[in-house]
Amino acid sequence: MDWPRVRAAGIDFCFVRAAYGDKADVNAKANLAAAKAVGITCGVYHFLRTSKDATAQVALMAALFDSLGIGAGDLPPVVDVEDNPAFDGPWNTANNGSYLAMVADWVATVRAKTGAAPVVYTRARFWRQLGSPTGFADCPLWVANDRPAPPDLPSTWNAFTFWQHSDSGTIDGMPGTANDMNYVMSDDAAALRALTLT
Repeated sequence: MDWPRVRAAGIDFCFVRAAYGDKADVNAKANLAAAKAVGITCGVYHFLRTSKDATAQVALMAALFDSLGIGAGDLPPVVDVEDNPAFDGPWNTANNGSYLAMVADWVATVRAKTGAAPVVYTRARFWRQLGSPTGFADCPLWVANDRPAPPDLPSTWNAFTFWQHSDSGTIDGMPGTANDMNYVMSDDAAALRALTLT
């Protein structure tokens, strides 16, 4: 990553992967430091996996607050709620209860750490597979929907805070052509700052 070039390309905010299942991302700390150094507002996300121990995944996120220095000025942490067929197999709705319990535990743990509701990343199709749970309505929504505006929203929310409108973007300073591209609800720097932790 060449973060100065990323910032020069007009990128105002980013979410850095902190963990994938029960494994911390070894590049997270360096990426956060480099992105913040050039004025990019940062948050982190955690991809939860059904094939990994729920308690270990929640405990890992709690530990990462200190090691990554998550705090004031950062965007709220994100719980990545999506299926993972390439590595965890096709989604089995019999797992809905245990998976949602893990998500709820993660949300409660992060809320206790920050005093703020974490962000839920998901797409409408998968949210319907989960039974359209309503218990996360106070969490900001980061919706994944690769279609023209407006994006298809999960029924739990009436509006999005972040919208991933493409997963095949090209950004100067980032390798490859499979970069996620996102909008924030308001194209206003003050609105973005208002979302950050205090």
